[in-house]
Amino acid sequence: MAPGFRHEALNANCADMLEQRPALRRLHWAFAALITAATLALLGPIVLDVDPNLPLSLQSLLVCWLPLMFGWRAGVTGVLTYVALGCCGVPVFAGYRGGMEILAGPTGGYLLGMPVAALVLGSIGSATPEKINDRQRYIRIALGMVIGHIVILAFGIPWQGKFDPGLDVVGLLDRLYPPALLKSALGVLLSVIAIRATGPRA
Repeated sequence: MAPGFRHEALNANCADMLEQRPALRRLHWAFAALITAATLALLGPIVLDVDPNLPLSLQSLLVCWLPLMFGWRAGVTGVLTYVALGCCGVPVFAGYRGGMEILAGPTGGYLLGMPVAALVLGSIGSATPEKINDRQRYIRIALGMVIGHIVILAFGIPWQGKFDPGLDVVGLLDRLYPPALLKSALGVLLSVIAIRATGPRA
């Protein structure tokens, strides 16, 4: 085989491999679910005090972001596994807490909303076409992150209101929406890093 022909054939094979490189969400779903549960268990308990009035939990950030990357099946399975671990007493919830009393307490509704958010966002991730440009992809991710936090809040706030009939919902939303928006922005940043790190190289 002539050197020039071998060089062209090698370039063609490399191009084919790059075009067929699977997206993050095409990982085998069981393996992706394991990654989701393990990541949540390791990082979900962390709360960053970026501001005295703005504690930033990584829990909902990851619950929203990972299903967007891996798809609904891995996302829901991973998040359910994470919630089950916490309910069994493993300290994986925000602030390194665990136990059924967390699920049964005032913040239990937020935990119940997480698998639903994973289903919604995983479906968005799975339905994202491979051929859309980066700008469109990041817009979908940003909207997905916001929608995911809205779903979690929609479950959590009414549940919390059952324990506190005089709950100031407007005041609570004023406290919760800044960290939710910040975590949504961080989700987009993580996506940019992940997509560029796993995407094709020229």
